[in-house]
Amino acid sequence: MVTVYIPIQIANLYTNGMQELEANGKNIEQVVISLDKQYSGIKEALSDSFACALDNEIIHDWFDEELGKTSTLRFIPAIEGG
Repeated sequence: MVTVYIPIQIANLYTNGMQELEANGKNIEQVVISLDKQYSGIKEALSDSFACALDNEIIHDWFDEELGKTSTLRFIPAIEGG
């Protein structure tokens, strides 16, 4: 099981305020799809303007990133700048 932490603004819209979720998947995309089955629309919300940290390391192209059995994912607002 993968532990997933989501920002409060997403939690308030999709998970009744729950910010810590659990899901299954071999990669981040599968985990997000699993969450979307439970919380319809969350996949699109997380795919738009959010970065992902896998076990406390920021991942840039995160959908294909492989996961361990006890990985932790954190979705955080993406910061852009130059």
